[in-house]
Amino acid sequence: MDDTFGLRSLTIDSPASATGTIRQFDPLIDRKTGEIGRVVSSESEPSGSHIFYFWADDAALTLDVGHIVVGFSEEAAVVAVVDEPRRYSDMASFLDDYFDRHVELGLADSGSTQRPEILVFEAKVLATKHVRDDVASKRPVVNGPVYFATPEAIEFALGLDNYSGAPIPAVMHTNGNFERDLVEGDVVRDEHGRPRFQRTPIYLDEDYLLGPEAGHANWTGQSGLATKTSHALFLISSAFQTMEKKNKKVAALMFNVKGPDLLWLDKPAQPSEQDAAIYAANKNFGLGKDDLDAYDAFGLEPRAFHNTRIFAPFRPGMEPKDIAGTVNLDDFRNYRSLNTDRSMPGETENVFPVLWSLDTALNYPHRIFNFNDLDDKLWGFIYELREQRVKSMAQLNAKFEEINAYFQNEGVSDYWEGHHKATIRKAQNRFKGLQDKLGGLLSHGTVRSSAIPTPDSQFVDQELRVIDISQTNSISAELLVTSIINAVWKMAERSDLGVDKLIIFVDELNKYAPAGGDGGLRDTLVDIAARGRHLNVVLFGAQQFRSRVDGEILGNCGTSLYGRVGDEEIINAAYRSISETSKSELLGLSKGRLLIRHAHFREPLFGAFPMPPTIRGIDGQRVFGRQIEQGFKMPEDPLISVLGSVMGDHAPSRAEIATHCAGLSPEVIDEVARQIRRDYSGGNHRGDAWRQAKKLLTSRRYGANHR
Repeated sequence: MDDTFGLRSLTIDSPASATGTIRQFDPLIDRKTGEIGRVVSSESEPSGSHIFYFWADDAALTLDVGHIVVGFSEEAAVVAVVDEPRRYSDMASFLDDYFDRHVELGLADSGSTQRPEILVFEAKVLATKHVRDDVASKRPVVNGPVYFATPEAIEFALGLDNYSGAPIPAVMHTNGNFERDLVEGDVVRDEHGRPRFQRTPIYLDEDYLLGPEAGHANWTGQSGLATKTSHALFLISSAFQTMEKKNKKVAALMFNVKGPDLLWLDKPAQPSEQDAAIYAANKNFGLGKDDLDAYDAFGLEPRAFHNTRIFAPFRPGMEPKDIAGTVNLDDFRNYRSLNTDRSMPGETENVFPVLWSLDTALNYPHRIFNFNDLDDKLWGFIYELREQRVKSMAQLNAKFEEINAYFQNEGVSDYWEGHHKATIRKAQNRFKGLQDKLGGLLSHGTVRSSAIPTPDSQFVDQELRVIDISQTNSISAELLVTSIINAVWKMAERSDLGVDKLIIFVDELNKYAPAGGDGGLRDTLVDIAARGRHLNVVLFGAQQFRSRVDGEILGNCGTSLYGRVGDEEIINAAYRSISETSKSELLGLSKGRLLIRHAHFREPLFGAFPMPPTIRGIDGQRVFGRQIEQGFKMPEDPLISVLGSVMGDHAPSRAEIATHCAGLSPEVIDEVARQIRRDYSGGNHRGDAWRQAKKLLTSRRYGANHR
């Protein structure tokens, strides 16, 4: 027997038939490591269909909570996850040990004895594999040997063979036995010469994550521990790559609520050769070996989202001025006026403005006016403005002047179009500060755009759409989240999404769908959770406090993930299905580790995940947000990025693009890149993109009349 653990050979005092049963399940057990313990049962704690107990061999020092083991019943192997550990001795009380120890110290010269102890683990059954495939055995384990489970056993226990959809990599499970070379069977060692523990990729069923069988995912955990958003990004990337291999179209919609968190998702965590110096100068050296090994084990590439679009409103007071009553966003160029950290020249080719005219804002009066102000009379006047097609603040001001002039005439009644003048004065007062209240979201004139994307337009395959609300005030932020999600949901109901699956990621979910709350967005999110999987929309939500999220949404989530949770939260009833041992683990869970529940898993499992494939937001801001001033970034990089996106392998070389961009300012190259993205992002005539880009560069160099 292999002595990797130094385990002695445990005696199997089971009948020959049981020994024969074990041999039939050799692929499920780690024979090289050997037996790590034996099933034990007692009158007070018998083995059951879902829980059994086993004592661990003294030399099985790596065995711990969360590991997966295999025991046996008659003609079946039982795969279980290790849970509660307990040590037993023959002591009746703590005092017995106290007095015994003093006796041992007194007899030290003549040789003391050590009181025997036994370490017993509780194991929760994940699955049972019978000798016959047509038998679904649930018989409890017999008193016999316990082994570490192999990857094959773990995949069986998690139902991988029964997945109806594609397996989507989610986390990596680490077991207590060591990984072995498949040829020689020798223990594999890491770069430090230490034996490497067996790792098994854990997958989620596409049909139970993205629908239609089940859907949605929810993350819970304390803020600032690089877990919730990081894993959400990893899982979205994993879903994108998995769906791409299946020739299915997928897109994601995300809301950036914290600084530059989600503003650099088109930049890889692992730098390209030309960006290595930039990353290193900012003390960012990319993914480590363990992360890269994990991506390789998952069959994934650590690549950034190549089709990212970022939308942001304007900074307060910096909205573009209307000409003849209209703001044309197609002519927009002043990215410094946008309320986003991604506004540097050369990095705005995929950044787009969001600006509303008054008629859009009037669709959400309950959001822009205080609850106490919005009585039936004010509602009626707002409906009157809609009926009279008042579409802009300029038109509204003109309408108020008209109404004021009407009331100044002698002999007129106190009503205009059925609305009392007191109501109209109240409305005039409330509308007066509306532009300041909406902080850069509301235009003075009407808004027109036809050549640039909008945040509520159809999606394209592999698109990651980010709405940056991190610097807007709370009213504008809630308006944007509410309006965009409602618009997208209506698109889904019309089967007009443009993709096969759409993922909506909402951070701080408890803010938009609070437990016991109500309101338009809460109702929409509940509806998405209930019906979205059938309409190809899935909700990925994250929050610090799971107990404060609407129960209907959580109840419809087929996948739940838990990072570190605070003690004031863990005692809530929302965690009643998690064992006390797992709860204790959650209180001190390290970065990069999660407890995951999935529709196919009988019990939750702990797992780790690599860092997401994109650069962290704060690092992206350091590397790319200021790099032109630091002299790191080349001016042609935006055009290289766009041409690579629309032309793929047919894109020209960096040197060729740099030659044609030489001497032009970053702003000019950025403008050309944006034009190419607008004209060719749909994939039509992509071979013409470089030809058109050269024409535009030449035009900018020698003047608009050059041919």
